[in-house]
Amino acid sequence: MLASSISSSVLLFLLLLLPPAHPADASMQWVKLEGSPLSHLLLDPSVGQLFVGGVDHLYQLTSDLEVMSHVKTGPLLDSPDCLPPIVAQDCPSATPTHNHNKLLLLEAGAEPRPGAESGSLIVCGSLFQGICEKRSRSNISQLIYRTSNPVDTQYVAANDPRISTVAVVITTQSKQEAGMPGGELRLLLVGRGYTSRGPGDIPPITTRRLHPVAPPRRAFSQEEELGKLVVGSYSEYNNHFVKAVAHGNHVYFLFSRRDMRHTKEYRTYASRLCASDRSFYSYVEVPLLCRGGYNLAQGAWLGDLSGTPALFVVMAAGQASTPIATSRSALCVYTMKDLDATMRRAQEVCYTEGGLDSSGQEEAYIEYAVSSKCLKLPKVKVLVLIGTNVSPVLQVLVRPDRSGHLYGSLLVDGGGAIGADLLLDESQRHVYVLTDDRVRDARHPLPVCVQVSKVPVSSCERQTDCLSCLSIRDPYCGWCVLEGR
Repeated sequence: MLASSISSSVLLFLLLLLPPAHPADASMQWVKLEGSPLSHLLLDPSVGQLFVGGVDHLYQLTSDLEVMSHVKTGPLLDSPDCLPPIVAQDCPSATPTHNHNKLLLLEAGAEPRPGAESGSLIVCGSLFQGICEKRSRSNISQLIYRTSNPVDTQYVAANDPRISTVAVVITTQSKQEAGMPGGELRLLLVGRGYTSRGPGDIPPITTRRLHPVAPPRRAFSQEEELGKLVVGSYSEYNNHFVKAVAHGNHVYFLFSRRDMRHTKEYRTYASRLCASDRSFYSYVEVPLLCRGGYNLAQGAWLGDLSGTPALFVVMAAGQASTPIATSRSALCVYTMKDLDATMRRAQEVCYTEGGLDSSGQEEAYIEYAVSSKCLKLPKVKVLVLIGTNVSPVLQVLVRPDRSGHLYGSLLVDGGGAIGADLLLDESQRHVYVLTDDRVRDARHPLPVCVQVSKVPVSSCERQTDCLSCLSIRDPYCGWCVLEGR
């Protein structure tokens, strides 16, 4: 889903002409490490230690850059065309392959106890279809979890060093599940580009389970109930992911891809979904504009701009109509307040205005070639319940122009004529209905019995998905994208 582009509130050009270099500060510390190119640097704020991920190497450093622990992660026998575990005779294309670090993240544990592990270090590489492992934060040479026989739902990172992968760890509250009580649920939300070799059915954004894990569930598994971004063609919507961040109650992804609907040019987008939304109903994305023709995000950081949370994005000008960045670059800053407002506008226009602005021009639409469309829901002014001489009760919508629309009816047990007094309860969700029995004879000129019924004014709870909910056109009903009901 897209909306009007959001422009940066601050634009700072990165000058190519740098000032003269000064001699290095004598107090500067440095350490030389193997594994070039180093792809990730992570700080554990609780102890001030650093983790470094590169090609075939993983390091743990003190705050003074002393090496505490070093792990070799490759090269190992592998092929992107084969599924792990790799057996040479079953995979003729397997060769000693470098392991590029794709993800390096901290997973917080439960409340720390004396002598207990305070969480783990999540490490994902390009080998073995991008599987992940957990290592001790106090000593990375200690392996906490690694599957020896991964299933296809555990392939996380891109198996191609050139294809980006980003992720963020979130903690939410879970409902009670089979074999596990409700409580804290830790998840990994992953954005990855499309790879032409290996499994081709991994969506661009998926949710992976971290904790709790009880059989038959597996760590890093992509479970159906945890949510994923459904697209029509994985190869067409080949997002180049740059960053994933959590802010407030939302998770944001920053990526670039070709605009498949309009210009066919490459653009940068920011997307958002509610952290508690397991069905991705709240997913929305908007294109980001950076004045001067800077269209490809290269890096980003969630920071503070004069006391206001903001997303700082380094943008580059693309080479013609390609995803290749030129040397021209700029820094653009987008406040989270402006970004959220633009995304809310996209959702409102799509769900209530059919995707059109006040002039009738398209402002928002459903992306990714899925079988959905923006809907125009009625702006309700007055709802009228009308009793008749036979059940049911008629439901009428009175529009602002005073025209009416009979949109439904309420069946009442027992049938018979509906009494004149129809009363809504305090919640406005039920109507009290007075009916008489339809059976009459000469001996009983009056109704045999009178019945008072409490009838729900809508059947919203019977609808199990967004499409069925909206298709009944009941003004009482609306699909909650936050709760998936």
